[in-house]
Amino acid sequence: MIKGESGKTPAGVSKRISGYLGLTALFFAISLVTLYFVHRFFSGGTIRIPEEFFSLPVFAGLFVLLVLYFLMDGLRLYSVIRAVGFRISFAYILRLVFVNIFISNVTPLAIGGGFMQVFFMCRKGMPAGEATAATSIRTLLAALVLFILTPIIIWFEPQEFSMFFHPNILYAITVISCLYLAFFWVVLFRIRLIKFLIFHVLYGLHTVKILSRKRFRSAFVKISRELRSFSGGFIRFFQGSPGWAALSVLFTALFLLLLFSFSIVLIRILGYSIPALTILAFQVVVTFFMYFAPTPGAAGIAEGGYGLLFAQLVRQNDITMLTLLWRFLTIYIGVFIGILIIYLELYRGEKEKKHET
Repeated sequence: MIKGESGKTPAGVSKRISGYLGLTALFFAISLVTLYFVHRFFSGGTIRIPEEFFSLPVFAGLFVLLVLYFLMDGLRLYSVIRAVGFRISFAYILRLVFVNIFISNVTPLAIGGGFMQVFFMCRKGMPAGEATAATSIRTLLAALVLFILTPIIIWFEPQEFSMFFHPNILYAITVISCLYLAFFWVVLFRIRLIKFLIFHVLYGLHTVKILSRKRFRSAFVKISRELRSFSGGFIRFFQGSPGWAALSVLFTALFLLLLFSFSIVLIRILGYSIPALTILAFQVVVTFFMYFAPTPGAAGIAEGGYGLLFAQLVRQNDITMLTLLWRFLTIYIGVFIGILIIYLELYRGEKEKKHET
């Protein structure tokens, strides 16, 4: 453990890390309880551990897939940052990948990861508005794929999901997908409407004496400035560097393909010959619903939804192992690495503050 000059970890770092570790414990507690539920009710309390999992070729293949998965996650954000006109070293961006995995999986609705990435990008000299735009574009590119494909998959393959979704839920999914896309259309092309709404919200707070006139004006000016910066980041992405913008789309597609490929590889190792497109369809639907999970990192929803859907494809005694390995490879490893990196980054930040003072 890294210590300060007095031999102790800085108090600010210790407090933050303690908070994050508490959220991490909650995340894993929910995940483990749900895995037990999957094991008890979907697997009938049985589990099979194939010998193939312990072979060197399988370990090597999964390791390569994992490395590529993390690299593509970093490259998609790096390309977006370059497209909006900024340069941050890829090594630093790769650290932010694990920061995002860790924080987003221990905060409700996965909202914390992007904010923390913005915080660290600002430390590298990137304005908050552009940094927010970059992380938003990164998220939007992946969300577009999921929010477009999910309604199509469910409508064209209703027999695969009929036991889970009432027709009214299918309509709701379609409406939610359209609203999500409409929201980003407003952000892109109707930024004045957002400023108009924010002005009236702040003015309302001023009217009821929650904000003084001075704070009302300063808050609106500051928010307007960041919104212009945010909107400018989006504009530069689409108009500034088409090569980097195209690469960000490519790396996003590869990232999602690699993310979904873990299930394909694991199911193949278990000895099944299920069509890859069927597995991909199930994986898209599971990931879509994880976006709306209120629990930290979609814990519980992810394991339960995955087990529920994939129980249709594999035998009972394989579903627990499949679900556990899927979460371990795609999330748990990244969370553990992220804990270490966030500690080091926070410690470095505290040390720099002390030197400045």
